[in-house]
Amino acid sequence: MFSKLKWQVVIVTVTLALGVLLGGFNLYQNRILPQKIANDIKSFNNVQSANVSIGNSGYTANIKLKKVDNLMTAYKDIEKIIEKYPVKIDIKIVDNPNDKLDSLFYEDQFAIYQAIQNGDYIDMSKIVDKNGIEKGAKTNVYIDGSNIYLSIYDGQNYLYKIIPRNTKGDVTDG
Repeated sequence: MFSKLKWQVVIVTVTLALGVLLGGFNLYQNRILPQKIANDIKSFNNVQSANVSIGNSGYTANIKLKKVDNLMTAYKDIEKIIEKYPVKIDIKIVDNPNDKLDSLFYEDQFAIYQAIQNGDYIDMSKIVDKNGIEKGAKTNVYIDGSNIYLSIYDGQNYLYKIIPRNTKGDVTDG
């Protein structure tokens, strides 16, 4: 039965089939899946825009949030959407800061990282609120077992930072 088979035809057929399978997988991984993830994220009402790109260590979701009162809730809702995908997706929050907000965050960092080291989150919250009042900005600080969520507002501008509590200096940009 196999003796009459032409091996050249078999090799060409297997090569073509493998090419179609790899091409389909590549299309799915680089075009279809990122678009599906971005559309799912955009369906969340606090998201203004989202795009997903593929990098060396997985996918990165760049998410521009609208002005939200509770950054922690918004971030956790986005995490729930992303958790259903069996791939690694890093979340990058895009905000709308100005120089005043950047300066205020720089001042707040000292209290935030001291609180992470010492566990004194009440003092941190008081210092962040005091700094905000002095600069004429509104601040919100939320905390859970994993992160500190800092929101600073100045008119139409807002700055979002998610700082891991087990930090090595990492900050999820907003």
